[in-house]
Amino acid sequence: MTDAIENAGKDFKARVKKVVYKITLWTPLNSYLFSFVLVISTFWNAYVCRKKIVKILRYKKAINNSQKNIVFLFNYFLNKTYDTIFIYLITENPKKYLKYIRIEGEEYVGHLKLMDNDRGVILITGHFEPEFRTLLFKEVFGIGISSFMNADNKKKFYNSSKKQHKIICSFPIYSVGEEKQLVEGLLRKEWIIFLNDVPVKKRGFRHYTLFGKNINFSELPFKLSIKYNIPILFLGTTRIKRQYLLSILPIDEFYTKEEGVERYTALIEKFLCHDPYAINIIAEEYLDLL
Repeated sequence: MTDAIENAGKDFKARVKKVVYKITLWTPLNSYLFSFVLVISTFWNAYVCRKKIVKILRYKKAINNSQKNIVFLFNYFLNKTYDTIFIYLITENPKKYLKYIRIEGEEYVGHLKLMDNDRGVILITGHFEPEFRTLLFKEVFGIGISSFMNADNKKKFYNSSKKQHKIICSFPIYSVGEEKQLVEGLLRKEWIIFLNDVPVKKRGFRHYTLFGKNINFSELPFKLSIKYNIPILFLGTTRIKRQYLLSILPIDEFYTKEEGVERYTALIEKFLCHDPYAINIIAEEYLDLL
């Protein structure tokens, strides 16, 4: 009986979400109706995720944000809700919604495309939906992007009927335990998104600090970059009102994997100081550590 009620609740939520997405698809982003749906969805998400509020406020304290707690929490959930809706919109109609995305650092992508290089490229990033970047690179640069993620996410993507998941599944996906295949892909000149909140091997970690707190990031992409002379670019996503900015930046020169992680962590701190709601560049699980 309990399972039946729980399944009915999930089905109802899924139906409501589907209706919300359909409404936003046919509603201009600058309309009052879109704003209304966005605000209602934000309050709903805040209610559903209310157990995370303590962690979010801990994160706010870690970045020394001076906003009132209630304002910060609302903006946090507002940004999270907007991101979720926008991913659906751009998946359904890329040409319509690409105008809401500005790209900083296109020259780095162009330079690497033109280089006579027999290696691929590592695109190191955080947890903001990988299909967003896969679609973006395909539409803007004409580059098919492979992915590296944990095995559970890989299984979820392959078993899903969602259009945005099918986009990412049209390119190779490597998971933890498939590091050999990951290297082979890079040596085939694949461009691979590396979600650096994916734990690879416990022995591959040492503690680094983010805002003075211990945090674990994988050293694997930096190790591969050094060993195989593979270019590595950082991807960060921020948003101002209705406009997204995808920043594509080279990571400062490093000679050891430890230096690479430190350069990467410094970039993350810089991003979060500039835009505290760009928390999508690290996984929510890291809120537990801050």
